[in-house]
Amino acid sequence: MRGTVPREWNLLAPDASLVRELSTRHVLTPAAAKVLVNRGIVEPRDVERFLGGTLSDLADPSLLKDVDKAARRLAAAGSRREPVLIYADYDADGATGAACLFLFLKEIFPDLSVRIHQNDRRREGYGLQTRVLAPAAREGFRLVVTVDCGITDVAAIRDAAREGVEVIVTDHHLPGETLPEAIAIVNPRQPDCAFPEKETAGVGVAFLLVCGLRKAVRETGGFASRPETPLRQYLDLVALGTVADMAALRGGNRLLVREGLREIRKAPRPGIEALFAAAGVPHAAATETDLGFRVGPRLNAAGRVGDATRSSRILVSESREDAAILARELNEDNALRQREEERIAAAVEAALAAAGEIPPAIVLSDPAWNAGVLGIVASKVLERYGRPVVLLQEEDGSAKGSCRSVDGFHIVSALSRLSHLLTRYGGHAQAAGLALPLGHLDAFRHGFEEIAGVHARETPFVLRRTIDASLRVGEITPDLLADLERLRPFGPGNEEPLFLLPNVRVAAASRIGAGGRHLRFAVEEDGRRLSGVAFRREEIPVDAAGRSDLLVGVHENVYRGARSLQILLRDAQPAGESVLCGRTPPR
Repeated sequence: MRGTVPREWNLLAPDASLVRELSTRHVLTPAAAKVLVNRGIVEPRDVERFLGGTLSDLADPSLLKDVDKAARRLAAAGSRREPVLIYADYDADGATGAACLFLFLKEIFPDLSVRIHQNDRRREGYGLQTRVLAPAAREGFRLVVTVDCGITDVAAIRDAAREGVEVIVTDHHLPGETLPEAIAIVNPRQPDCAFPEKETAGVGVAFLLVCGLRKAVRETGGFASRPETPLRQYLDLVALGTVADMAALRGGNRLLVREGLREIRKAPRPGIEALFAAAGVPHAAATETDLGFRVGPRLNAAGRVGDATRSSRILVSESREDAAILARELNEDNALRQREEERIAAAVEAALAAAGEIPPAIVLSDPAWNAGVLGIVASKVLERYGRPVVLLQEEDGSAKGSCRSVDGFHIVSALSRLSHLLTRYGGHAQAAGLALPLGHLDAFRHGFEEIAGVHARETPFVLRRTIDASLRVGEITPDLLADLERLRPFGPGNEEPLFLLPNVRVAAASRIGAGGRHLRFAVEEDGRRLSGVAFRREEIPVDAAGRSDLLVGVHENVYRGARSLQILLRDAQPAGESVLCGRTPPR
């Protein structure tokens, strides 16, 4: 089926004079200079900040609307020893943000009663719930701080206010038409918020509140008899949550992640150290890839298939023994999550095979599916088939789940045209969640397929790859690798550079890994040979002469202490069959 998906490779064509200027001025290989130009980073100050920026380059936290008001209220609660309830989302972003705020509050107000609550995804769903807030209020929690949620919970916050509970909202999701009646709303996406970093993750917003809180405590003399608490120690949490939430790694986010990784490599807290150990990854060489694909999924698994509170409990644990136990439990959650994904993915494949023809949009549902993992599976189905995907769990007369979409097909816009069939929906251009009555499912499926079909006839669905530069094998050198390291961390908004190796001979391919799911291979050109790895691939397509056009990332392989250059295969086509569309990168 993969071969039936149209693919288009876009080879960027940056201005050659700009590339030469950056390469000379900043002592970069031409390929690395092309990457910067492709990203629109060309002004000397911007290049210097990108390559060597410091935390002093971060935007002023006081620009964040209501952050000073929220900080003063928290400082007053701390001095009066008013109990504080931190109400966080059940994902890694919420858990890390809650841990950041919890640990700072306990550091400066050791006697303060602080509790973290994370919803049970299955029983309580997303966002603030009156059935949680009301009992907490009866226990004496009259001040609630949300983390990574709350911006659309108008009714629950109104109910809390009627019961004498004050709510501070910290969130990064898009506000609705009506803002909640909270005593402070700290969210950079508010239309009248002057903070420039609109793509800050939930944990980043919580960290900015911590910055404001330290300032408020300083202004009231709270540090008169003790040194100020250093904030750098919380950047490990900020980095983990930002990467796990797939926040854009531009500007302040990128700086926070880069510095947070340095903290993890140097001296991780017990919980993060235990998570790295459980993932089998050395924390001393931690990368954003480790956070996004090894550590982050273990935290997220708690909210998807297990007890969400494990994800925050491990992060605030001061005991290595307790952290190790929680890490083992999260490992088990993650293994269960992986099995659930594989089971659902197999069911999707079987359903599509039985249908014979892939429809313009894939809409499938099943009572046996776990809604907590459907988004992950939908992303994989999208990558394989290049169609908008909606996967739903049927339960108690309704269906709920996740959508993923291709470039150019705005998923929320499509859902809005079918809103009369839905009980709720929301998200972004390429990812969303929804729920609807089971009785509306057939009408929704037909309507969604029709909308996608009309779009596909006007603008055919294509899996697009954007390529930074075309390279010869001999241009992949230690100098290039060193330059690419300076461009890290990579992620959304600062994607890992992708390079084209055209018309290279593929040799020595062999299966590796459990069950032979991966390939080790070599490429040869002009007497140069370079090893590579292709994950989850059965073969590399070649022409009659054994040659391919390869899209690769450049990495360092460390094996038994020996270091070597290695390419990581991202896509491949027989030599000469690539659909290449050269274009000038945006400025």
